[in-house]
Amino acid sequence: MPSDSPTAAPVTAAIRRSAGRSVTAEAGDYRVVALCDGHVDFDLSRLPGVAIEDARPAAAPHGVDAGDLAVSVNAFAIVGPDRTYLVDSGNGSIRGPGLGHLLRALADAGLRPEDVDAVLMTHMHGDHVAGLYDGDRSVFPNAELVVSEAERAFWDAPEQLSEMQRGQLDMARRGFATHAGRTTLVNPGDEPVPGVAVVALPGHTPGHVGYRVGGPDPLLIWGDVVHLPALQMAHPEWYFAFDVDPETAIATRRRILDEVAADGIRVTGAHVPFPGFARVERAGDGYLYRPIDGAG
Repeated sequence: MPSDSPTAAPVTAAIRRSAGRSVTAEAGDYRVVALCDGHVDFDLSRLPGVAIEDARPAAAPHGVDAGDLAVSVNAFAIVGPDRTYLVDSGNGSIRGPGLGHLLRALADAGLRPEDVDAVLMTHMHGDHVAGLYDGDRSVFPNAELVVSEAERAFWDAPEQLSEMQRGQLDMARRGFATHAGRTTLVNPGDEPVPGVAVVALPGHTPGHVGYRVGGPDPLLIWGDVVHLPALQMAHPEWYFAFDVDPETAIATRRRILDEVAADGIRVTGAHVPFPGFARVERAGDGYLYRPIDGAG
């Protein structure tokens, strides 16, 4: 049973208290606002082949009990002088009260759904896309949908999907349908927003991407490169059950962790403990995720 005891697992307890909150960092000409849609409770089966006796000692020093896992679901607003963008949209209200708090988090940041000019998708899994729509209407009435070309192609070939991915298909389709006529396809290296570049992060899905917000101290929003930092930073080879191509996901994770550790680039993501702004350091054969106090 999930426990909110701060002494047993303080990071996990904080994750479960963060729904509807917002935290702001600066990156170049933008404010980047972490928005907590809520959390999902998991068990270790989400990391196939990982034994609890191996996971517990890896997680405990980071304030996490491997037998009682909670994963943040975060989205991000990128706010410029006259335009506002959203990276992902959370899970909406389809999975119970633990999720669906994105609009409350937007309001906490002083933003409204109609302020959003474009939604930049990392990929189209339900916990990223289901917050885009309410029935057959877009939650963000003025927003263009931006998605990678490879991601669109993946969902447009349902005969190739595994059973697990087919369970996400209707949500991806609804996201596309509610933005029909206002969807832009992009590729790695493109800048769909001035100063915000698409970064290839394949493996979790074939078209999974991140967004690098430029400036003197850049910030990479890396989507689902890591789901459980307390476990996957020390063991990048531990993959997530929803990874379409685990070998590629592992290779991507190692590459990105190497790059951001070497370059000192700030990172955050959809499933790192809210608000998630951090720097990465090498530690032996693995890495450490160092949250940044004050998000700066």
